[in-house]
Amino acid sequence: MRCAIYVRVSTDKEEQKTSLENQRNLFLNYVAEKGWTIHEIYVEVESGTTSKRPVLQRMIADAKANKFDVIMAKELSRLARNGRLSYEIRDMAEQHNLHINTLDNAINTLEGNVHMFGLYAWMYERESQNISDRVKTTFKLKAQRGEFKGSIPPLGYEVKDGRLFIRNDATPDIVRRIFKGFLTGKGRDRIAKELYEEGIPTPSQIAGKKNATDTWGGSTILTILTNPHYMGDMVQCRSTTKSVTNKNRNYRKPEEYIIVPNTHEPIIDKKEF
Repeated sequence: MRCAIYVRVSTDKEEQKTSLENQRNLFLNYVAEKGWTIHEIYVEVESGTTSKRPVLQRMIADAKANKFDVIMAKELSRLARNGRLSYEIRDMAEQHNLHINTLDNAINTLEGNVHMFGLYAWMYERESQNISDRVKTTFKLKAQRGEFKGSIPPLGYEVKDGRLFIRNDATPDIVRRIFKGFLTGKGRDRIAKELYEEGIPTPSQIAGKKNATDTWGGSTILTILTNPHYMGDMVQCRSTTKSVTNKNRNYRKPEEYIIVPNTHEPIIDKKEF
C-alpha cells in the first residue's frame, strides 16, 4: 500500500513545529507496523479553512496521477476545516479509487468506516467558525480601547504594546512626500512611478512580506492617502471577512467604524488629511 501522508499546522510558531514532528513520528510508526510504503510526507503550514494550499493542491494532483493508494492524516481537520473542501477531497478520492485513513480512525475507507464523514466535516468547520468569532470579539475590544489590532502597521509607524509610534527612519518622510505630491497636483500613478524609479522600498518590502514586490502602484498610494491613522486617530473594524471559509470582505458603513481619536502622534495633520 503506497501512502501519501499529509501533516499540517496553522502557523510556524515553535510549538506548532513540535506538532509537525509529532505528527510525522506517529505516521512513521503506523506505516511501519502496517508494512506499507511512503510515497511522500506532504508538510504544510497553512490554515485548514482554505483550499489555497500549495502543498495540498500538489498532493491532489499526485493523487489524480495515481502516485499512491491511500491519503493519511492525523484527523479530518488536518486535511480540511472547510466542509465543502472536505467533500471535494472525498469525492476526488472516490473517483480515483483512493482511500482516506485518519489516525483517530474516525475516517477509514479501507474498513468502510465513512458513515461519520459528514458529521466530522461539519464539526470541524463549526469549530473554526467559533474560533474566528472569538478572535473577532477580542479584536473589537482592543479596537475600542484604542489598540492597534492589525498584523502590519501603516507605513511610517511601528507597534509597541498595541500602540502606534512614528518610526525613526525614512518611512514617515515617504508618507509626507506622498501627501505633499498629491496636494500639489500629482496623480497617484505619477507618485508611484517616481517612488519606483528612485528605488524606494514598497510598504510590503518594508514590512518583510513574502514575495513582496518592488513596484509601487496607484492603489498603494490611494491606500496611504485614505488611511486615517496618519492623522493620529485609530479607525478600525472597517471591514470583516464574510465567514471562516469565505475570505471575501464585507465593508462596513463609516458610522459603523470604531474610532478612537488622538491615540498616537500624527504624521499628517487633520487639515492636510
